[in-house]
Amino acid sequence: MTKSKSSPAKSALPGARSVAASQADIHQSIYDAIVEHRLLPGTKLSEERVAELFSVSRTQVRGALQRLAVEQLVTLIPNRGAFVTTPSAEEAHDVLSVRRTLEPAAVVRLIERIAAGKAPTAVKQLRALVKREQQAHARGDRRQAVRLSGDFHVLLAEVSGSSILARLMRELTPLTCLAILTFEAPTAVACPNDEHALLIDAIEAGDAAGASRMMIDHLNHIENALKLDAQAVAEVDLADVLFG
Repeated sequence: MTKSKSSPAKSALPGARSVAASQADIHQSIYDAIVEHRLLPGTKLSEERVAELFSVSRTQVRGALQRLAVEQLVTLIPNRGAFVTTPSAEEAHDVLSVRRTLEPAAVVRLIERIAAGKAPTAVKQLRALVKREQQAHARGDRRQAVRLSGDFHVLLAEVSGSSILARLMRELTPLTCLAILTFEAPTAVACPNDEHALLIDAIEAGDAAGASRMMIDHLNHIENALKLDAQAVAEVDLADVLFG
């Protein structure tokens, strides 16, 4: 699963830290802000402002932004700067289409591993995460609920035993968040509340066909909630979204 967010704004990064460590902090904070639906598509990531917030050089910021660009989370525009990527309707559809191919396979693979005794704690891990997600919903902590919703899909890929599937899901999760933020109201829920729990029930029952179908339906629900004919981008305060 994704790492927890650091808080460099409240405690400036020590000068002795390496360039790589500083870049990792910047990358992680921006990544977290995207998957928690705090950082909106189209937001300008000024090198000067980000460097000021992290107390690092613009060179270090540039390295982090270039890494995010490789991951398609940031778009670098010559003579204009770096912006959080705004996916097109076609790209949003493509992300969900790829997930509909990968995640049912992860579900089937996990059921096979459980049957072979190779993933004895998988169901327990998934239920514990969903319980935390439900608790976050219950207390109105939307930021945490959204993060845990994405973490559920990453964890499912991890416990399937495929490092490739897990890596792909870690890459697809923030891209899905950008699609949701671009084509759906930011206050909407990323995943329907009960579908994760029902999916775990099917996995525990060893119902590969049913669980695979449920995963496809689940991803269809997410895509069908998108308004692919509209885009809206709001102004944000970087200090607020990265360290708020």
